[in-house]
Amino acid sequence: MKHNRSLVTFAAIAVPGVLVATTSFLTPLASGTLDRSPEQVRMPTADTRVICPGPLLTDKAAEGTDAEFVDDSNVSTRVVSATAPIGAADGSVSAARLQVADLGGAADFDNPASTGFVSGDDPVDSTKIVTGFARPGAPALTTALETVEGTSGDLTGLATLTCAAPASNFRIVAGSGQAGSNSQLLLSNPGTVPVQASIQVMSAAGARGEPTQLSIKAGAQRAVRLAGLAGDAAELAVDVSVDGGVLAGSVQETKLDGLTPQGIDLAATGADAADEQVLTGLSGKNVRVRVANPSGDLAEVGLKAYGPDGEYEVPRSSLTVVAGGVAEADLGELTDTSIVLTSSQPVQAAATVATNDGTGTGDFATLTATEDLADTQIMALPRTGTAQLYLSPGQGQVQVSGMRDDGTLTDPRTLDLAPTATTRISPSEVSPDAVRALVISGANAAGSQSGGVHASLLVNSETGLSAVMPAPAPAGVAYRDIRLG
Repeated sequence: MKHNRSLVTFAAIAVPGVLVATTSFLTPLASGTLDRSPEQVRMPTADTRVICPGPLLTDKAAEGTDAEFVDDSNVSTRVVSATAPIGAADGSVSAARLQVADLGGAADFDNPASTGFVSGDDPVDSTKIVTGFARPGAPALTTALETVEGTSGDLTGLATLTCAAPASNFRIVAGSGQAGSNSQLLLSNPGTVPVQASIQVMSAAGARGEPTQLSIKAGAQRAVRLAGLAGDAAELAVDVSVDGGVLAGSVQETKLDGLTPQGIDLAATGADAADEQVLTGLSGKNVRVRVANPSGDLAEVGLKAYGPDGEYEVPRSSLTVVAGGVAEADLGELTDTSIVLTSSQPVQAAATVATNDGTGTGDFATLTATEDLADTQIMALPRTGTAQLYLSPGQGQVQVSGMRDDGTLTDPRTLDLAPTATTRISPSEVSPDAVRALVISGANAAGSQSGGVHASLLVNSETGLSAVMPAPAPAGVAYRDIRLG
């Protein structure tokens, strides 16, 4: 938006060994204008706050319960949090103070500002709120990751979730109302007063009835079984708007084929609705791309696929999504692939990949479309299985540093992007040391087949398959140069 009385430029954020902090000044206005010299104004930085939903809920813990459900699973739930060093406007460098607490309760720990910190892979039995406290002139480069592993029973599989920040409006492209799928929307209120939520379920036929209204108590989490809102819908998206506060949301889904476990998963919101969406890291069987169309008009969506060796054809190159609805494209088995979607209307996208084709015990993972890779982002790693980091086609270079157990950063590894192919690297290739998080810089990268470069991480373990998305870039800039006329 233009304003004829002020111009603004932004300073860059720095991570040691990755970026150099800069502060820019404005070119003087033409003579004859009402002019003041530019003033450098320190802008406030925001704390980061995310919520990890905690252990998987069975039907008995959610609305619309099945009285015959018996949970005989061996399931562990853990949360790892990390805070990485970042440069401040005054030239100092440190990592933000990091606190982990029960939602609405006491703190588990409160680690002061440091040179970098990674928590233990701590078992949890409740919903957790993780806060990174910004320093003056420097935002908090922090993240938290929840890992759920089920080794027996109906809840067999692996689920990971980059814990989500609360918001007043969000959409999650995940879940199903069909038999065999137990999908629950988890809503957490970090505030001190109750809030009202309006929930609109989107299906292949469009919006399902009138929005459902419910209240979430202060410092509490509430679960809603999606089959109660759209019992016959194979694929869903859930639109949530909040009155009187903010909520953090995620969708938990567990699948059974009769008595055979088909996996567990956690999903949160991805990139905002736009006419372009990018998914990367699609590597597995039974890959399905799901698109939600929140607009009031039909959306025509095109799909292009880029594997490790370049662009190639997939079984579906387009799909049509009704207004207020969702649609899926079955792409079969893919390897190390990025999908670029272009649409006639703003849409949101996600994809699922599976360990098998639906026969026998299996697991699945949801990958959401992500925002363009920013100058500096962080991604915590699950302490299980083997992981691969994927980058969508681009130009230039991306730098990746690892965070060790003691919070220190490894030297950055520079990756040359491929203009028409997906780039892949494992954390073990970043550093021979064990790393617990990745700090990623896209400052010197640009998208070649899309507006930006996109990243995701896919994890394979003995228990299953899951995906990790980067935490959004931290909010806040060090300085703005403001000229008032």
